[in-house]
Amino acid sequence: MKILSAQDIRTIEQETILKQQLPEAALMERAGRMLYNELQRVFGECACKAEILCGFGNNGGDGLVLARLLQQAGHEVTVYLLEHPTYSQDNLINQKRLEACAVPIIKINKASTLHFTEKSIVIDALFGYGLSRLLDESWAALFGQINATSNRVFAIDIPSGLRADEPTPPDALVIRADRTYTLATVKLPLLLPMYGPLTGDFVILDIGLDADALAEIPTNRLYSTSVAIKKIVKPLTKFSHKGTFGHALIAGGSYGSIGAIVLASRAAFKTGCGLVTSYVPRCGYQIVQTALPEALVKTDPAEQLITTYSMDTAAYKALAIGMGMGTAEASQQALYQLLSDLQEKEQAPKLLLDADALNILSLHQSWLSMLPKCSILTPHPKELQRLIGSWENDFEKLEKTSEWANRYQQIVVIKGANTAIVLPNGEIHFNSTGNPGMATAGAGDVLSGVIASLLAQDYSAADAAILGVYLHGLAGDCAANNIHQKSITATDIIEHLTDAWQHLLP
Repeated sequence: MKILSAQDIRTIEQETILKQQLPEAALMERAGRMLYNELQRVFGECACKAEILCGFGNNGGDGLVLARLLQQAGHEVTVYLLEHPTYSQDNLINQKRLEACAVPIIKINKASTLHFTEKSIVIDALFGYGLSRLLDESWAALFGQINATSNRVFAIDIPSGLRADEPTPPDALVIRADRTYTLATVKLPLLLPMYGPLTGDFVILDIGLDADALAEIPTNRLYSTSVAIKKIVKPLTKFSHKGTFGHALIAGGSYGSIGAIVLASRAAFKTGCGLVTSYVPRCGYQIVQTALPEALVKTDPAEQLITTYSMDTAAYKALAIGMGMGTAEASQQALYQLLSDLQEKEQAPKLLLDADALNILSLHQSWLSMLPKCSILTPHPKELQRLIGSWENDFEKLEKTSEWANRYQQIVVIKGANTAIVLPNGEIHFNSTGNPGMATAGAGDVLSGVIASLLAQDYSAADAAILGVYLHGLAGDCAANNIHQKSITATDIIEHLTDAWQHLLP
């Protein structure tokens, strides 16, 4: 799914009206009906009270349509409409339709006092995605009342005051929504961590925009949906064997941190890798052999840490390096020697670097030029900051990461909610799966094993990163169907990879 600017969305809406020969306000009617259908799921069989705050533009018009449909379905509705000298044409049409249904419209301004009914749903349809400027302090009293309510607040398209295409400062006036119903396509701020407290969870509603017009709009920001992901997945074939599905080397660990390699290796198997070799310090040999009898195990000469990668890397399709490894001087030099050796090979295995391998690279920035093209780096935000420097906001974080990925021709997986996969060609793919219960020790090690497994199975580096992140998050969602999110462990994610595959490749 494309992530589009406000101007792009307006263009597609106009193209849709022309190509589908829609009458006035028909697209707004679609949007309102989709909103109504979603709220009916929230309300269930109950008759509920909705208090809808409508602006003077098309976002307000969507709210007016919703008000009419809710009232016709037997719900109690109050409409607060911002006073303004000029309303959009479609907004005016729906004001008249609402009046014809005898739904009262209460005119409000910045100084108005709002009286919300206890337990009513408050719906924000004031400004939407078209707002390009910050709201001034004259709106503080009105917005303060909305944000102070104990009622649930739902926003239409994007919370009012939040800008769609550029950063919104932390102290800006923005309505805090518990949920956002975003129309046609997801808006970028809904995917960024810094705006999570303002947007809540979000639901994407399809309002039937013209597919051809949508396809013609270029963008380098994409949201991974199951439809797109299923196109990446390779089918199983009858005469496949373990060699068909590749051989991955999962390397790292140190005294006290061998579990990271066990998790990554087990995840690689569960994702479908044919062969997995775990490479650990000598102290990890018995642990891995006992915990994972399916794996081949090789050990470093040192007892407690990695000191060398002196093996034939040509025997492997993919290498995953760094989990639990530590940053001892000997481990740093071992990584340097590995990168040097890979530079000399015509057919080097695909490389994933995680955890301490990334921390070592941040200490030796000159080594970045040694990375094989399109290696996959999987930092969490702090590890990313050590690599690329600090940022002021999430927009700048994405911009700086994209510049870095292009400069070094690497793939960067920024781990977190809606994990972003940043490709060297400028594309950024945001993930749609996963849940807060996955914020647990070892989940990153599992992700490394999943992606390494896909690399070994001959997925391209970009596809392995995009599919791997989606599959990992989907396994976490499957786990959450059976286990409370507070109780999910990394092992639970691994055990539910089979359920995730069942969704993608039944």
